[in-house]
Amino acid sequence: MNDQPLALLLVLNAGSSSIKFSLYDAAETAVGLQCVGNGTFEVREDTERLIFCHSSHDAQKREEWPRNDSSPDSGTLFNLMDWIERHMGGEICAAAHRIVHGGNRREVAMRINASIMDEMNALIPVAPLHQPICLAPIRYLTREHPDIPQFACFDTAFHQSLDPLETRFGLPLALTEQGLRRYGFHGLSYEYIASVLPEYDQRAANGRTIVAHLGNGASLCAMQDRVSRATTMGFSTLDGVLMGTRPGRLDPGLLLYLLRERGMTAQALEHMLYHQCGLLGVSGGIGSDMRALSASQAPEAKDAIRLFVRSVVREIGSLAAVLGGVDALVFTGGIGEHSVQVRNAIIEGCAWLGLEHNGSDPAEPIARLSSVGSRVSAWVIPTDENAVIARHALGLLHGGA
Repeated sequence: MNDQPLALLLVLNAGSSSIKFSLYDAAETAVGLQCVGNGTFEVREDTERLIFCHSSHDAQKREEWPRNDSSPDSGTLFNLMDWIERHMGGEICAAAHRIVHGGNRREVAMRINASIMDEMNALIPVAPLHQPICLAPIRYLTREHPDIPQFACFDTAFHQSLDPLETRFGLPLALTEQGLRRYGFHGLSYEYIASVLPEYDQRAANGRTIVAHLGNGASLCAMQDRVSRATTMGFSTLDGVLMGTRPGRLDPGLLLYLLRERGMTAQALEHMLYHQCGLLGVSGGIGSDMRALSASQAPEAKDAIRLFVRSVVREIGSLAAVLGGVDALVFTGGIGEHSVQVRNAIIEGCAWLGLEHNGSDPAEPIARLSSVGSRVSAWVIPTDENAVIARHALGLLHGGA
């Protein structure tokens, strides 16, 4: 171990049942962005389990604790911070967080203070599923480690480049001026893909690319010169393509019918839309995980997959119309990176765009999927939101732009 403890940046990407985290060398003298390792902290029925993989070797480190239901965020963060101090030979000098909703802010990253926290709290009604989960670790670290500077990185900022027409709903102007507009999400993922795209396809980087971030939460983004021009999610994370438990695009008249004729309360409707729809609902409860649905022979599971593919293909057509054509399609996210069945079906559905599959299943995590003669190239590129968060946070920490 070095005499001088390693200064570490802790990046936290909090979800409903797990926290993805990464550690980066935070020293000002570090050459480029240096990831020390990546891990997950999962909250299970009776236990909390940490899995960590160091960047310098493949061996995983694991540890488990009894689940603490009395204060789940405090228990989880306490155990995580304690584990880092015991095993990493360094000290956390800063923390950075993925924040789903940043409102109208154009800045991707901000140092967190009381005013920023007030802004993020005010956006909870717009992102009730995600925003409270994102903010819980910030509150814990503020309370228990007040000397550690913290940074927020906003998933909405990448889409601030949208043409004003793309942000508008057909609502009264007064409501639009009150913030009822399209924001778009998954921006940190899209920023990462935009940053690495020139390494794989310079034509796509300079041209019209549609990126499909497909996972439990899913959306697509149309880029021109790697700048967001249109996206499928709108005011909330419910809009766009079918997702794990969210329905995607819906006729608002259907919601009015459920409220008026079926007597659903707003709370019951919200719970249904965020937790009971999507792949889970269409499959009749078989599952929200594409792996489970792909393994099932039930017709309901097959219907859920087909509807997911159809919704993605439909949105690709819509985004291609906004761009005036498309030069490349990029798959990323859990489903986009790992489900060959889904990718192939989407590519087949986009044949009319001039997209031709190369006929092989890639063995590498980064691969070209389209044939040499295809007018539209297709790629699978793993995303790395935490690297984007770390780059922005370290820039602010060390006084950069």
